[in-house]
Amino acid sequence: MIEKQLSSKILHKGRFLDFIEDQVEIENSGGIVAPRQYFSHPGGVCIIPILDKDYIVMVRQFRTPVGEVIYEFPAGKRDKGEAPLETAVRELKEETGFTAKTWLDRGFIYPSPGYCTEKLYLYQAEDLASGTDNPDEGEILEIEIMKIAKAFEMVKTGHILDAKTICGLFHLSTRGGF
Repeated sequence: MIEKQLSSKILHKGRFLDFIEDQVEIENSGGIVAPRQYFSHPGGVCIIPILDKDYIVMVRQFRTPVGEVIYEFPAGKRDKGEAPLETAVRELKEETGFTAKTWLDRGFIYPSPGYCTEKLYLYQAEDLASGTDNPDEGEILEIEIMKIAKAFEMVKTGHILDAKTICGLFHLSTRGGF
C-alpha cells in the first residue's frame, strides 16, 4: 500500500501551483514502478465566521473552474512563511471586512488528496466586528449573512456544494452545538 518516491520533476511551474510528476515504487508489488501526477499547493484556510447563535457570514463568488456562482465560507491560500491563523485573520478581513476576537482551531482537511497537496486549515471565528472588506484584485465577492439553519438546508438541497464549506458546517453541527 505504501509508495516509495524514486524521482520527482516539475512538469509546469505556475504562479502558485506547480504540476509535478513522481515515479514511485509500490510496496509489495514485485517492483512495480508507476507515475503519479499532482499539483503542489502552498496550503490554505477556511474560516467559519459565527455572527451569533443563529447567523453565520458567507460569501458568494463566481468560480471559473466550475463556471458558476457558489456559496462558501471565506477562505484563501497561505502566503510563503505565513502561519495558518495569520492567513485566516487576513482572509476574513479581506473578504468580508469582519474581524474576530475569538479564534478556534478546528483542525485541517485535505480537500483533494488524489491530485493536490493542499492542506486546508479550518478556523471558527467568533465575537465578530464589522468593517470594510478589501478583496484581492480581480476578486469579486458578495457577503451574505445567513441563518445557520438555512445553510444546513442549502447543503441538503444541493445549493451549497463547496466541500470546505460543508466540512465547516459539519464542525458547527458536531462541535458548536448547532
